[in-house]
Amino acid sequence: MWHYRYEEDTPLTCEDLWPVLADVARWPEVDRNIECLKIDEEPGPGVTFVLKPKGGPRLNFVIGEFEAPSRYADVCRMPLAVMRTRHTLIPDGLGTRIRVDIEITGPLAPVWGRVVGRRHAAGLPAQTARFIEGARARINLA
Repeated sequence: MWHYRYEEDTPLTCEDLWPVLADVARWPEVDRNIECLKIDEEPGPGVTFVLKPKGGPRLNFVIGEFEAPSRYADVCRMPLAVMRTRHTLIPDGLGTRIRVDIEITGPLAPVWGRVVGRRHAAGLPAQTARFIEGARARINLA
């Protein structure tokens, strides 16, 4: 198994952050590492979507968890491995702790961890900063 965890605190509430996390179709507006994303229905458990990261192949995902306003997870099957990415929004009294866990399991987990996991993990600080800014912008528009 390959695992990586990233955490960042923000003064925004889970309720401020959730609309941006839950709006899967608009992720490319927040995450500059996404070239394109196609989802044909409202996000929820079991819903599938296709995401193409910049410089990478199109990947098929299934939403595994979708619990407002605190938990989102998706699953991507790769040859001889499965990657799960979970976002957890944890209220901490001063705002929210954003926790992102990337877990790759299966016989080729160490290989996929080096090839895909490390790249995904390296982008999390910038991705999370843009996510927070997206939530701030949405609050200012409301």
